[in-house]
Amino acid sequence: MDVIIDGKRALRGTLQVPGDKSVSHRAVILGCLASGTSRIRGLSTAQDVGSTIRAFQRMGITIGTDAGEAVIHGTGIAGFDDAVPESLPEIDCENSGTSARLLIGLLSGAGKKVTLTGDDSLLRRPMMRVVEPLNDHGASIRATDGRLPVSLTGSRVAPIHYRVPVPSAQVKSSLMLAALFAEGRSAIVEPVLTRDHTERMLMHMDGPIAIKNAQRGNEIRITGRKELSPLELAIPGDISSAVFFIAAALVTPGSSVTIKNVLLNPTRAHILEVFRRMGARIETHVREEYPEVSGDIDVRYSKLSGVRIGGREIPLIIDEIPALAACALFARGETVVKGAEELRVKESDRIRSIVHMVRAFDGNIEEAEDGFTVHGRSGCGPAEVDTFGDHRIAMAASIIALAAKGRSIIRNAQCVHISYPDFFEVLENISG
Repeated sequence: MDVIIDGKRALRGTLQVPGDKSVSHRAVILGCLASGTSRIRGLSTAQDVGSTIRAFQRMGITIGTDAGEAVIHGTGIAGFDDAVPESLPEIDCENSGTSARLLIGLLSGAGKKVTLTGDDSLLRRPMMRVVEPLNDHGASIRATDGRLPVSLTGSRVAPIHYRVPVPSAQVKSSLMLAALFAEGRSAIVEPVLTRDHTERMLMHMDGPIAIKNAQRGNEIRITGRKELSPLELAIPGDISSAVFFIAAALVTPGSSVTIKNVLLNPTRAHILEVFRRMGARIETHVREEYPEVSGDIDVRYSKLSGVRIGGREIPLIIDEIPALAACALFARGETVVKGAEELRVKESDRIRSIVHMVRAFDGNIEEAEDGFTVHGRSGCGPAEVDTFGDHRIAMAASIIALAAKGRSIIRNAQCVHISYPDFFEVLENISG
């Protein structure tokens, strides 16, 4: 699917984005492990979340809908042993790295025999950062050259004591899910803060979790084989989807947009602080504090300046860097991103994809192994851009196309279904 975008179209009005994808994954997973029936409103419609739902349905767990809510009939931690067969048919995680990594942890913790696989893109993504610590704690997992397909042979994990070497919420959450099944207490240390949705949700479910803040980082303690209360949850909008409308409004003259009920968790909304450092006119209005901070975002066209990003900020904005790169093209001066080598192993090599995207619009960008430097300019002409099958590149290219002079073409744009199926329809409505 190719999408044509006419440039110089201001964004005006109010919109809502779908439920947060990261929270939705965890709500489905932990809802399946709860003792009783969970009801979840605002579950993400993203293809990736559908991959997680289909995986649990393949295990035999009932997930349905009622009056627009997702209804999950959880087995309980102890009941999972009996409700889910010891040997499972192959589970296809499709394009979802979150599904694959979190299920590797959960199913190895539960001692199930199963092979997990995925589509061509997911088969290229690394899995050893999850597999190695689980194998070191009693699991028996075989990976294919460090990637999917991954086969679990049924060995259960012992209590986990592990310091996460690379900042990754997926690795941390995978180990936490395995620890829920281990006999005894686990301790997982996170030296650099990453998104904390799993911790928040476990606390909301009266889970066996305690967090100790120490000089060496957060130590997450979990006592295994304890039951979780069912969820009653309304999921706020996805900040990683909202960021593309925020960025488009910032760089398109005459724009003024309000996005309602968006996740404002500090481990996810740090991109707003980065934009403010660039000179962005953004206001947030918190409406809810628990279990996730959420509220409304007002954003207006702004004259931006370049910014330098690296170190501990990178894990907090890793999914928003394509949108940042799009804004950087229209900012005065240089925008430098360093320490972001994790982008190399996303749905595409996102550093390389960002470089191709910016250069397609005649932008000046220098590629580095762990990031890039964008030399900003006041405007640009139209372009024909390939997405490399990456949903965030498709949406980032759309930002530039809206602010450019003339008509641009976004090739292979169907990949937005991975996270935001209605993105282009909403963009058309909000841009007149």
